[in-house]
Amino acid sequence: MSKNWYRRLLLSYFPIFLLTISMLIFLSFIVINEISKKETARADRISTSYMMDTMERTVQEIEMDVLRDVETSTIYDEFLAERNTGNTGVTYQVVEHLRQLMDNNDLLESVYVYRDSDHSVLTVQGLQPLQGFRDEAFIDRALKEPEQQGWSTSRSFAEMGGDDQRQVISMHKRLPLPFGDQGMIVINVSVYGMQQLAASMVNSQVSFLTITDAAGKQIYPPALTEEAAVEHDQPLTELRSQRLGWTLESGLRAGQLFAWVSVISYIWVLIGLLVVLASIAYIIYITRKNYKPIQVMMQRIESLQLSAHDSPRKDEMALIDQALESLIDQTVDYERQHHENLLIHRRRLFMNWIEGEPPEELPQELERLRIFPELAGRTGIDERLTYTCIVAEIQDYRAFREKGNTQEHNTLKLALTNVFQELAQQDGVYGWSEWISARRAGIIIAGEGDERQWTRLLFSLAAGSREWVEHNLHLPMIFGTGVTVKQASQLHRAYDTAVESMKYSMTLGRDGVVMYSDLPEGGEPDSYRYLQLISDWIKEFRLRQPEWRDHLQQLLLQLEDDVLRDDSIRSLVLSLLQMLNRELEGMSASLDQLLASEHAEVVMEQIAHAETVDELQTALMPYLEQLYRTYEEAGDSTNQRALIGDMKAYMEEHFANPDLSLNHLSERFNVTPKYVSHLFKAELDVKFIDLLVQLRLQRAEELLHSTDDTIQNIAIQVGYANSITFGRVFKRIIGVTPGDYRKLKMKPGSLISPPGEQRNK
Repeated sequence: MSKNWYRRLLLSYFPIFLLTISMLIFLSFIVINEISKKETARADRISTSYMMDTMERTVQEIEMDVLRDVETSTIYDEFLAERNTGNTGVTYQVVEHLRQLMDNNDLLESVYVYRDSDHSVLTVQGLQPLQGFRDEAFIDRALKEPEQQGWSTSRSFAEMGGDDQRQVISMHKRLPLPFGDQGMIVINVSVYGMQQLAASMVNSQVSFLTITDAAGKQIYPPALTEEAAVEHDQPLTELRSQRLGWTLESGLRAGQLFAWVSVISYIWVLIGLLVVLASIAYIIYITRKNYKPIQVMMQRIESLQLSAHDSPRKDEMALIDQALESLIDQTVDYERQHHENLLIHRRRLFMNWIEGEPPEELPQELERLRIFPELAGRTGIDERLTYTCIVAEIQDYRAFREKGNTQEHNTLKLALTNVFQELAQQDGVYGWSEWISARRAGIIIAGEGDERQWTRLLFSLAAGSREWVEHNLHLPMIFGTGVTVKQASQLHRAYDTAVESMKYSMTLGRDGVVMYSDLPEGGEPDSYRYLQLISDWIKEFRLRQPEWRDHLQQLLLQLEDDVLRDDSIRSLVLSLLQMLNRELEGMSASLDQLLASEHAEVVMEQIAHAETVDELQTALMPYLEQLYRTYEEAGDSTNQRALIGDMKAYMEEHFANPDLSLNHLSERFNVTPKYVSHLFKAELDVKFIDLLVQLRLQRAEELLHSTDDTIQNIAIQVGYANSITFGRVFKRIIGVTPGDYRKLKMKPGSLISPPGEQRNK
C-alpha cells in the first residue's frame, strides 16, 4: 500500500511551519516599523513645535518693539492731539520713529499711524488723507471691529499708489495705549519674510512643512515653488498657533521614513536559513514517529478484511473511516429499529387495551414490553388489582404549538409520560402513560385499595400531576378521571368515562381536575329555557338597557352552575351571537359592516375553541361592547333630531311653568337629564337654561311694551316666582331693568342677544 497518508501528514505541517516563520518575520518588521513611526512622529512634533514657537516669538518681538516705542515716546500722543493737526515738526518726528522701527526689523513690511481727528494716515512716505489711501479698507474694518486685536489672515497690501501688492499679516492697536480713542497704529509683517524664516528651519529633502492661516489660505510653501507641487505622505504632526491663527502640518517625504530598514545583516539571514532547515528535519522525524500507530491500525483492518466489498480505497484514513462508519451505522440502525419497534408495540397495546380489545396473553405482553415492571414475576395479573384511566389534555394547544419546533414538542411530551408514571408510583400505584392524540394523553392506573381510597387517590394524583407540570414546565393541563374496574378486560369503561369527564371541563374543571363522580345524573337540562333567556337578553340589548352586561354575566354563570357540557355551552353562546346578528342586521351600514367584519369571524373562532367560561366572556365582551356602541350611534343619529324638536316645541309652549327644568324634560321624554343637556348642545348649540331664559325674556319684553301689568305679574306670567329674580335675570341679559325698559319705551327684540351671550346696553 502506498503511504498516501504519510505524505499528507508530512505536507500538512509545512504550511503551518512556513506561515509561522512568515508571521514572525512580518511581526518583526511591524514592530520595528511602529517603533520607527512613533519615534519619527515624536521628533517631528518637537521640530514643528520649535518652528511654531520661533514664528510666534518673531512676530511677538516685532509687536513688542512697536508697542514699546509707542508707549515710551510722547511724540505719538502729540501727533494724535487735535491741536497739533498742522504741526509738521511733530509729524517728521513720528516718521523718523516709524523708519527706525522698520530698519530694526527686517520682517516688518510697513507700520503706519491713523489719526481720528482729521482722518489722516501717517506712513514713512508722509501724511495723507484716509480717503484714497491704498489700505483704506483695512482701516475701515478695524474701526468697525475694534475688538479684533489679533493678527489678521494673509492679505494683499500696498502702501503707495505705485507700489506692488505684497502679502502681509496685520495687527492694529488703538492709541493712546491701551484703549485709546484718538487713533490707531497698524503693524504689517511680511509674509515673504515669514516664508523665508520657515524655509531656513526645514530640510526639504527629508521633511515637508505646510502652513495655512485661519482662512485656509496656504502660507508655506509658496504656491509657485516646486516644493508646493511635490506629493507628500500623510502629515505626522498638526499644530495650531493661537497667536497667529496658523495651522502647521509636517511630516517626512515619501520614501524617506523606512529606508534604513532595508539594510539587513547577512548574518541574521544565514541564521534564519539554518533554523528553517533544522525545523524541516525535526518535522520529518516527528511525522515518521506519529505515523507508526496508523500503520498498526491498517495492518489489523487488512487482516480482518472489513472493507473487501467496498470500493477501491485512496489512502489509509479512508480505509479506517469506511470501517468505522460501517460498524457505527450498523449499530445505530439496529438501536433505532429496536427502539421504534418497541414504541410502536407499546402504543398499539395501549390503544387496544383502552378500546376494549386487549390481547389474550396481556400479562406476557406487559412483561415483554417492560410495562409495570414491578408486577414482573407474578402469575398473570393479580386479581386483587383495581384498574382505572385518567385523561390529560393540554390547554390552549395553539399557543403550545407556537412555542418551539416539532422535535421540542415531542421531547416534552415524552418527558410528560415519564412524569405521570413516576408521580403514580410515588402515590403507591402503577402507571402507564401514552399519547393518544396530538393534545391528549391517557394514563392507565393499576393498584390495590377500596373504592373510597381510589376516589381520593385519583384526585390527589390528577391534582398533583397538574400542579407539577404547571409549576415546572409552565404548561396548563386539565385531567379527567374515569370509574374503577376490577378486571383488565373492562378498562375501556374507565377510559370512556374519563373521556366523558373531559366534556365538562368548562363547568367542573376550574381546578384543572374533572372527577367522573361529580358529573350530573340524569343528563343535561332542556336547552329551551336557555334559548328563552337568550331571547330576553337580546331584547334588553335592543332596548339599550344598560343591565344587559350584568344579565349576560349571570347567563354565563347559570350555564356554568347547571353543569352543561362544553360543546353545549359553546353552542348556546354561538346561538346568542347568531340571534343577535339577525336582530341587528340591516339597521345601518356601520352595523352591517361590523357584523360581517373579520373581527366577528375571529370572535366566533375564539368561542369555538374556548376552554373555560372566562375565556368565553373575554372573547365575547369586547365585541359586544363595540357592537353596542355602533348600535347606539346608529339609533341616536336617526332619533335625536326628532327628540330635540319635540323638546324645543314643549319648551316654547310651557316656558311659563316655573317647574320647567332638565329633570322635568327628562321625565317627560323618558331620557336622562345628562342626555337632555347633551342633545341641546349638540343639535341647537345652546344650553337648556339659555334657551329657557331667551323664551321667557322675549315674552317679558312683549308684555312690558304692550301692557300696563306690574313687574310682579309679568314675572309670574313668564315663569319666575318673584320680581326680584326676574329683574336680576332681565338686567343681566337685556342690559336694563324691567322698569327702565318700560320707561324708555323700548321695542321687543331690540336688545335680545343670542342665547348664552351677555350684552350691554
